[in-house]
Amino acid sequence: MAMLTRLTSSGTTTVAPGSPKGLQRFQNYLSAFLWPGASQRQQRKSSTQLDAIDCFTNELVNRKTQKWGELRESLMKPAVEEANYGGSTFGQNVGLMSKGMMSDLKALRSPQLGLDIRSLSQPQLDNLLLATLEIKNKLDFLYLIRQCVRWQQLPCNEVFISCLKYLSSLGRMQQLESLAETCRQLNHPFATIYSDLAPFKAIALWHNGNSDVALMTLHRGYGGSLNTEEGRRMIRVAFRTIVEETLAQKSEAVLVSLMEVARAIHREHKDIFVVACVWKQCFASDWFSDQKSAGELFEHYKELQQLVDRRASPLCSSFLSRHNVDAVHRLIETCARIFVPAPKS
Repeated sequence: MAMLTRLTSSGTTTVAPGSPKGLQRFQNYLSAFLWPGASQRQQRKSSTQLDAIDCFTNELVNRKTQKWGELRESLMKPAVEEANYGGSTFGQNVGLMSKGMMSDLKALRSPQLGLDIRSLSQPQLDNLLLATLEIKNKLDFLYLIRQCVRWQQLPCNEVFISCLKYLSSLGRMQQLESLAETCRQLNHPFATIYSDLAPFKAIALWHNGNSDVALMTLHRGYGGSLNTEEGRRMIRVAFRTIVEETLAQKSEAVLVSLMEVARAIHREHKDIFVVACVWKQCFASDWFSDQKSAGELFEHYKELQQLVDRRASPLCSSFLSRHNVDAVHRLIETCARIFVPAPKS
């Protein structure tokens, strides 16, 4: 026959004689006519293969999902444990510490000892205090401080400084007063170096909102702290902190008290540092009243003028690091007005 004709739902399709497609279709029709079950078996075979592929794919996806879930759980577990340990007690915090420290804690909490730290050696006490400081365990830290005061057993100087700083940040005046009394009774060097722990008490009072008492405490302890380099550094750090926070809070009343204390310290001890701290913060302020106060201090103290002249370059760098270009311009104008002689007429 010259042509092979196949009827479809859309019409008639004509295939040229000798075409490979035509021969293939003819063979398919013939096979379907002679062996009607063959095409069904082939379809079932294809369906079975597709089902197997689907099962294999689903299994891979499930395994991948399970693996990612386990990985996510393992990553989230340390964060959850860390959050849980943050507000825990001694018994819960031992999981974060070494076996030796765990035994120290168990001994400390033992009822037979009556919560007595006297059985601990100096390194053990230092390690326990450092551990509570590191994880910010305030409850157990304060317990250890009470025991130190009760039995007059203080940590080493380095750990003691960390404890005092933490107590001042918490505003714990009662514990600081007790430790100061203990230092006096034991003739501890901190009693004289830090002038009865004046810098730490002042910061604690400041955090509690007692700004006037904090400034009075610094004023009283300033002279005694100047006898040693470490005492001078710590009392100055306390003053600088209060000055910066005062200007940040825009407290005019506290600024007036601060300037009075700065003038009194310079008058009594001939130390320009506190005056210079107040001047710098007022000078860098955006408020006109603060800048006016800085100008008054600068005009009044010759030592301040000399200090600014020597440290003009670091001051400019400090202002520029805070993107305060206006302060740099005003500093240049101030230095030019004071230090550059006027041209002769």
